[in-house]
Amino acid sequence: MKVIKLLAIATLFSASNIYAATLTTKVTSKLEWTEEGAYFSSSKGDISIYTVGISPKQFQSLNSLKKGDCVLITAKDSKLTKQQGTISIMEFQSAKKVTCK
Repeated sequence: MKVIKLLAIATLFSASNIYAATLTTKVTSKLEWTEEGAYFSSSKGDISIYTVGISPKQFQSLNSLKKGDCVLITAKDSKLTKQQGTISIMEFQSAKKVTCK
């Protein structure tokens, strides 16, 4: 029974990451905060991230972003599409600084 529970947990965890969307971009403006989100411009357009309920670690990864940083953003959203010039991220997971290409 214990093996079945562990297998079920592993399956749920792997399935939750299958649909994660990623975006690599360069930050081109200062990060701005509101009550419900973080906003900044990037080389791929304006980005809006819904931040209500994010963890302190997620907050820190966002708050460390500076103009000129290249960043890999991961979200639980199934895909990240631009609507009216803005990419909206409703289920933010992480922002990791990467080497600019």
